[in-house]
Amino acid sequence: MATKEPIFTRKQGIGLLLFLAFVLTLRLFIHFLPSPSAENRPVEDTLQSLQTERDTVILRPFDPNTADSLTLAQLGLRPWQIHNLIRYREKGGRFRLADDFRRLYGLTDSAFKALLPYIAIDTMPFFIERQERILRDSLRRDSIHHIYEARHDSIERARQARRDSLLKTGQIHEKKDTVIELNTADTNDLQYIRGIGGYTARQIIRYRDQLGGYYHPDQLREIKQLDYVLWDSVTPHLTADTALIHRINVQTASVEQLNRHPYIRFTQAKAIYETRRRRIRLSGMDDLCPAVLTQEEAGRLRPYLDFTPPPRHGSHQPTP
Repeated sequence: MATKEPIFTRKQGIGLLLFLAFVLTLRLFIHFLPSPSAENRPVEDTLQSLQTERDTVILRPFDPNTADSLTLAQLGLRPWQIHNLIRYREKGGRFRLADDFRRLYGLTDSAFKALLPYIAIDTMPFFIERQERILRDSLRRDSIHHIYEARHDSIERARQARRDSLLKTGQIHEKKDTVIELNTADTNDLQYIRGIGGYTARQIIRYRDQLGGYYHPDQLREIKQLDYVLWDSVTPHLTADTALIHRINVQTASVEQLNRHPYIRFTQAKAIYETRRRRIRLSGMDDLCPAVLTQEEAGRLRPYLDFTPPPRHGSHQPTP
């Protein structure tokens, strides 16, 4: 009896099985391949997907700060997105720029790009709010200024009343025969004047050392630590010898030395130094006004600055 020949040879059977396995693997790979996300689709595809999901999508200009829930729903926003936006506005949140709408929770980049051309934010409320804030701050500053002036006037009237009372009761009196030189007096000399105690005398000496000497008794009013009511009765008994002032040589002084003086700020000290460095030598106050010092500042500093050029190295100096 004749045997039947096989339809496929052994090699053909193995090849067919491998082909079927390849086709099955390819089908499974295509089935489980992830579809492109909405964020990676172009704006046109996003608009089409919005219109497919909702037939009522209407893209039109809107202000995210004032749009109602119906308008937002017609733009394609989900109910939970609309709820989050309205809660954000109720808590005081505002969209100042169109790009701020990107922060809406759950809004994809592609959806934002689709809505961006239709975002129209009214900036007038922000302008009005800013002007109102400026006006409130201005009124507050003016109010504080008026309160300060009123209190200052009240304090001055109280000081004057106390001074008049002391003069009438004889507790203080003018000592016309007593004159103290400020630039040579010590604390004991200053306390000889009625109205000046130990603390006041120490502050006067301390400020004198900072200045390098007084050129007028009215400079005592610049001492911030003192709150004194009797300067009118004290200053007539004081005098200042300007020849005793220790002057600063502008031609050789460093920035630190200039800045130690109470009348010279750091920026001015640096500017004086730079001006001297550029010009090699300063001839007088005119070289510093008005670029570095105002006329008023120059008047206060004039007794304290010395523009004498330094002696050259090796030059012969006359014997005093």
